[in-house]
Order: sequence, then structure tokens, then C-alpha cells
Amino acid sequence: MIVIPLSAYPSVATLTVNSRTTYAVNCWTLCVSSNTMYQMVDRIYIGNIPEVGALGLTAVGLTAPITTIILAVSTLFAFGSASTISIRLGEEKKEEAERAAGNAITYTFTASMIITVLFFFFKPQIFEALKITGQSAPYASNYIDTIVFGTVFNMFSFVIPILIRSDGSPIFSMITTLVGSILNIILGAVLIFGLDMGIQGAAISTVISQAVPTLLGVLYFWKGKPTLHISAKTLRPNIGILKSIIKIGIVPCSNQLSVSIAQVVGNHSLMIYGGEAYIGAMTAIRSVFQIFMMGVYGVGQGFQPIVGYNYAKKNYRRAFATLKLSVIWNIGILTLGIILAQLFPHSLISLFIKDASLSAIAADGLRKFTILLPLSLFVSVVSGFMMMTGKEKTAICLNISYQILISAATIYFLPLIIGIDGLWYSQPLTDVITVVLTTILFVRGYGSIIKQIRKNGNPPGV
Repeated sequence: MIVIPLSAYPSVATLTVNSRTTYAVNCWTLCVSSNTMYQMVDRIYIGNIPEVGALGLTAVGLTAPITTIILAVSTLFAFGSASTISIRLGEEKKEEAERAAGNAITYTFTASMIITVLFFFFKPQIFEALKITGQSAPYASNYIDTIVFGTVFNMFSFVIPILIRSDGSPIFSMITTLVGSILNIILGAVLIFGLDMGIQGAAISTVISQAVPTLLGVLYFWKGKPTLHISAKTLRPNIGILKSIIKIGIVPCSNQLSVSIAQVVGNHSLMIYGGEAYIGAMTAIRSVFQIFMMGVYGVGQGFQPIVGYNYAKKNYRRAFATLKLSVIWNIGILTLGIILAQLFPHSLISLFIKDASLSAIAADGLRKFTILLPLSLFVSVVSGFMMMTGKEKTAICLNISYQILISAATIYFLPLIIGIDGLWYSQPLTDVITVVLTTILFVRGYGSIIKQIRKNGNPPGV
């Protein structure tokens, strides 16, 4: 069973006093996930580059599977090490917790080097597999070459803030993330428009902005006053710790890897039915979608320490009450999202696309893509709940089924049945199918506990 003890999260130490405050801090910290913010800023700026904006956005969409793989490996070491640290601190094994933090840094650095070398060695084959050809190919190359070259900063800018949060400094963790995100906004404008560096300027600003949180994290652990002290001893690779990291981190990692596969299949279908332009349109649509989902991901990750602690203590009523609170908040977030998407699709799309004809296509697609938007919360929230309550395998199966077996299948086959609109309606259909699957798995996994809670009284508020 995966447990995140109370002692591992000083921000959770007030759980029994003020759960809502704790919940809000954890949610906000993860809501401003640097990787998502970097992607949003890049896409907004690239889409607004005169004359090449549409092609640039298409290039970003075509290379998205690569950046998603980098994110997948980052989540493996970030969340895997954070939970391992939590467990060891809860067992009062501080030295092992420090070793887990040090190993997270070692393995993250090693993985980043391997990814960088493999990409440049197999770049022609990768581009061929992803069908990166045509007019957008040069832009894709300029962008992704720089991004992959800075993989070490990309990964550390994700991993280190989470390590800092595990060390008991959620505010400083949030600050490092915000500093990088704000710097990216400023640098992106300067390099892309001020210095006329185009799409490559967006990539360079991202890499530099990811290097800054990395540096702040290094200063925190080496020059600050952390609870966990990292030294040469803790950096030494330990197979046992690696196994623990993988066991826990494989759930979010598998989710992102399956997202990458779904992106490849989706781009293939978009190319068949609409060409490069439709990939650019879908990139804009998914960007708007991600803006809405940022809150969901933040809430979904933020409630996990509370659930893990209470479930481990067999305080099931509080654990399920926290899950209920998470669902309520997410429904509110996505209800607002669907209202905005249905009433102001052109305004939202205009953030990313200036071309009138492509903007019209994307706006129409956005309305159809988000028609059942609130249903999109269930996989994220329920799989997170499962991960913290000892049902890791079920969570992995749910995530993989969502992205590969359902999402990829619907965007591939639905256009064969209803035509080009199938590209946009694939997401609502995916959500409907997934809600049914999620409900079945949830009832099978927790039905008896829920009956026990109802029998003994309603869950108390948190």
C-alpha cells in the first residue's frame, strides 16, 4: 500500500486543525506546474508569430509526443521519490529519506542525458515515425532540438520543486515554479518578438526559464536549511530506492507515456482527415483544454497526501469525504470551463491562432471537443485516489485504458463513422466510455467500504 505519512508533509501537519487550508496550499502548488505553464506560454507566443504562427503551432503539436515522454520520465522520479521520502520520514528513517532525495537527483540527471543522446542519435527515425514532414518540419526541428538539448533543466525544473515540497517547504516550491514561469513569459516576448528569433526563441526562453528553478533548487539543498541533507553519499545510486521510486512513480509515468502514444495516433488521424492545418487547430484546442484541466490536476494531486494519510489510519470516512470535496471543486472548475468554451470559443482560440480560417475551424472544434468537459475529471481524480489507497495496478490500467485503448481508438475510428467531426467528438465519447469504466472499477474496489461508511453514518466534513 502507498502511504504518505503526516510527517512527510509539514503543510499537512495541520490536517486535523484546518484541512481546507492544507488542501488549498497543496492544490495551488501543483496547479502552477511549470511544465504546463511553459507549454501554454510557448503555444500562445508561437501562434502569434507573424506569417508562421499556424505552421509553428502545428510543429509544436507534431513534437508533443517527445515532450510528453520527457514529462513522463520526470513524473516517474518526481512523484516516486516524493512518496518514498514521505514513507521513510513516517518510519522515522531520515537517512533513507535523504538517500531517496539524492537518488532522485542522480537518476533524473542520468535519464536526462540518456534521453538527449538517444534523441539526437535517432532523430531521423523519430521524425519519420511521427510523420514530421512538409512545411512544418523545419519549425519542428528548430523547436524540439533546443527543447531536448535542455532536457536536463526540463526534468529538474519539474522534479526539484516536488522534492522541496516533500522537504517541508511548499511555499518555496511554489516560488521556484512561479519564478521560472514568469521568466518564461518575459523572455519569450523578448526573444520571439523583440529579437525576432521566432519559434526557436520560444524554445530557448523555455530552457533558460527551466534552468533558473533548477539553480534555485540546488541552492536550497546545498546552501539553505533543508530538512533533508543531500551529500555525495546520498547521491550514490541504490537499487532498492530505485525500485521504490519506480513502484510508486510508475502510475503517473504510465499515464504520460500513454498520453504520448495517444498523441501519435491522434496526429496520424488529424493528418489523414485534415492535414497539417488540423494538427495546428487541435494543438490550440488541447491547449485551451489543458488550461481548464490545470485546476483539476492541481486538485487531484493536492488531495492525495490527505487521502493517503487518513486511509492508512483507517479513517475511511475522512478519506472519502476528501475525495468528494475534490470532485465537487473539479465539477465547479470544469463547469466554468464548458460555459466559457461554448460561449466564447473564438476568444479562447484567438490566444493561440490568428489565422481567420484556421481559427474558425478550431473554434468549431473546441465547442464539440468540450461539450462534456466536466466528465474529464474522473480519471484524474479516481486514479489519484487509487494510487494513494493501495490500488496502484488498477490506477495504471485505468490510465493506460483511458489514453491508448479509448482515447486513441476513438480519434482513429470515429472519423471513419461520422466524418471529420469525429476528430472533435472523440473526446466527449472517450469521456463517456471512461466514466463507465471508472465507475465499475471504483465500485468493485471500494464498494464494501462505502457500504460500511453509509451504515455507520455520513462522512464528516473536512
